[in-house]
Amino acid sequence: MITSADQMAAMHKANIESMQALAAKSMAGLERLAELQMAAAKSTFEDASEQMKALFAIKDIKELTEMASTAAQPAADKVTAYSQHVYAIATETGSEIAKIVEKHLADGNQQLHSAIDAMSKTAPAGTEGMVAMVKQAVTAASSAYDQVNRAARQAVDMTEANIASVTKTAAPASKGRKAA
Repeated sequence: MITSADQMAAMHKANIESMQALAAKSMAGLERLAELQMAAAKSTFEDASEQMKALFAIKDIKELTEMASTAAQPAADKVTAYSQHVYAIATETGSEIAKIVEKHLADGNQQLHSAIDAMSKTAPAGTEGMVAMVKQAVTAASSAYDQVNRAARQAVDMTEANIASVTKTAAPASKGRKAA
């Protein structure tokens, strides 16, 4: 429970620091995405230029057919790699932000429990049942949050495992198509 101006200032300072950390992590993630986007745009432009040069160098229909059949796979591989990089950046940034939010929530939860304990010591006689009910409600809410958080983490882990599995399966399949 906040009992002085110093405690209030410390609480506001902690909130500001948390917000600054969230903003910094978000900006770092956006910066990484922008760098990836610029690299992808540059690569796409270079590939298109090479494709145009190769297209103008074609002398017969056979060369055109060969070029058409070999050009699609590298592009598909690049799209897959780009998607994986975007997913990795988003996952890492989200994980870092989640850590900050969880710490902030844990601190807030501790402050709430301290406030309830302080309130219970100064509560009028006969309100013990109400105080116990408030403590129980806060404990139940914390437990529910923890369960939802664990379920969300399991879902993310399962999604990441599925993506890794699909990537491992798709890579040999695309290599087999190149050889054919």
